[in-house]
Amino acid sequence: MNSFVANRGFRLIMQKNFDFEIWQRFRRGDEKAFSYIFDTYHLQLFEYGRRFTLDEDLVRDSIQDLFFELASKKDKLSPTDNILFYLLKSLRIRIFGNLRKNKNHSIEVKTELTDEFFLSYVTDSDELEKEFRLDLLAEAVNELPARLKETIYLKFYKNLSNAEVAGVMQVNYQSVANNIQKAIHKLKSILQSDSDSIILFFQRYLR
Repeated sequence: MNSFVANRGFRLIMQKNFDFEIWQRFRRGDEKAFSYIFDTYHLQLFEYGRRFTLDEDLVRDSIQDLFFELASKKDKLSPTDNILFYLLKSLRIRIFGNLRKNKNHSIEVKTELTDEFFLSYVTDSDELEKEFRLDLLAEAVNELPARLKETIYLKFYKNLSNAEVAGVMQVNYQSVANNIQKAIHKLKSILQSDSDSIILFFQRYLR
C-alpha cells in the first residue's frame, strides 16, 4: 500500500511539472502546445459538459468559445500546473452562463443545476471482477445527490485535489471535504462496505 501511494504521488508530481511547462509554452505562443492541450482535453471537456445538459451543441459551442478565448488571451492567462482543473473550471462557468442566456433551453437553470449531473464509469478491462465492481460502484454513486456525484467525479475520476474541486464547483474547501465525507458515508450504506474499502477502490481503479 505504501508503495502504491508513493508511486501515485510521484506520477502526480511529474504530471504537474509537465502541465506547468506545456501551459507556459502555450502562454508564450507555442502553437504545438496549444494543439496538444486541445487534442488532450477537448473530449474530456465534452464528457464533463454533457453531465449538465443534453444540449450537445451548447456544450460544443461552449468548448469552442473557451479555446478561442484562451488563444486570444494567452499572454494574459495565469500559470497553472493542472491544465485539466483550469479547463474544467472555465468550462463549467461558461456552460452555466450559456444556459442562462439560452431562452429556448427547456431546463430552468438554477445556481447549482443539481438535477442534471449524471455519473458513469466505463472500463475496457477484461477482468470480470473489476467490471462488476465498477458497475456496482456506478449504480451506487448514481443514487447520490447530484452535488455529491459531481464532487466524487472531480475528486476521484478526474484526480483533482480538494482545493481544485472547490475551485471548479465554486464552493469553499470545507464544503468539498464535507461532500466527500457525506458521499463516502452514503456509499458505505448502499454498498454495505466500510469507508476505507470504498476509498481504496476509488484510488486503485479510477486513477
